[in-house]
Amino acid sequence: MSHQIPNLKPLFPIGRCRMTAFDFINQIDWVYRGLGIPTLYGVLSILANKSVFFIGERGTGKTRTINLIPPIGGTEISKWDTFTLEELNRYCCKLAGELDYIENKHMVFKVEDFSTLSDYHREIFLTVCSKVSSDGNYVHSTKQLPCLDIRNCKLTLLIAIQPRLYSLLCDRYTQWESMSSGRFTKFLLLNPLRSETVNVPLVPTLPRKITHKVTLHENEVNLDALRAMFREHTSTGRATLYARDYATAMARFVGAETVEQQHVDLFHKLFFPYLNSFAVLQGAEDLDSPVRVSSGRMKLLGEIGKYSDYVGNQKLARDLHVTERSIQRVAKQLLEVGLIEKPSPHAGIIRLSEPLRQHFKWYSGFLR
Repeated sequence: MSHQIPNLKPLFPIGRCRMTAFDFINQIDWVYRGLGIPTLYGVLSILANKSVFFIGERGTGKTRTINLIPPIGGTEISKWDTFTLEELNRYCCKLAGELDYIENKHMVFKVEDFSTLSDYHREIFLTVCSKVSSDGNYVHSTKQLPCLDIRNCKLTLLIAIQPRLYSLLCDRYTQWESMSSGRFTKFLLLNPLRSETVNVPLVPTLPRKITHKVTLHENEVNLDALRAMFREHTSTGRATLYARDYATAMARFVGAETVEQQHVDLFHKLFFPYLNSFAVLQGAEDLDSPVRVSSGRMKLLGEIGKYSDYVGNQKLARDLHVTERSIQRVAKQLLEVGLIEKPSPHAGIIRLSEPLRQHFKWYSGFLR
């Protein structure tokens, strides 16, 4: 009796030639369709030391993406379901070893679902993480908390969060709004490639060698597209740093010694649809108001983004537990910014815009 043996080649790219970005994406999409690109963005964010909000409704894969990001040499990755000073002290004591402080570490904090943190834990998280992210230091050393002395450390935050909670926290906490607009990129999870939910303990394989030192000659590469993309997520000055650091991270990932234009162009092609989708949803009511993004728009776009073609307003209303009129109202706003389209003005069906669908068609085309 013969048995059909599945092709496991995409799960073991390390045994072949130097790993490419597509190798990494493929091994994840072999199991979790549509999550390879988001996971790669998480890996590159760690290499670039840039924090990320992965924003999506239930079922979009944001928590799975956080879990799929593998350990990276030279970093200390930890997961947080709660966040207290006592827990942070235990974590620091573990890293400190025989010392009573930690120094020159690159810490990576994963939060699989920010909604699981209580208001108390969120306040502590914001206080500590904003301090470490901004200047690399945090001191709260006491007799009970002997190791809470963080010196000259990097901190990368990878946070999965739902649209409504993200918007709510921006309104409630000044620190949150400041961190979000100044030190985070916002990755909006869209996944029309998704298939049936599975639960496989996959740990993606990283390249054998991630280059530590990469040379960037800014007169030889054009970073304008990346600058423009990141300018919608942070300040103009920081957008240049983000462009440099992410281009360098991409070159490091593929084992290059010099950043080339192909690394910049590939980064833009892979991630622009997700980052730009968040960017165009932002807006302010007037010059005196802060820039905000509607949770309703993010929520509806994420739901539409689960489908590869048209989906009816009635189904969207039923799945999101709102009225069809509410769907029509928010869909009109998404139509105005070009993120979705309809076959005719009065049609009751909508889908992702042509540019977004072309991206996912290209994405699907290079998957094995």
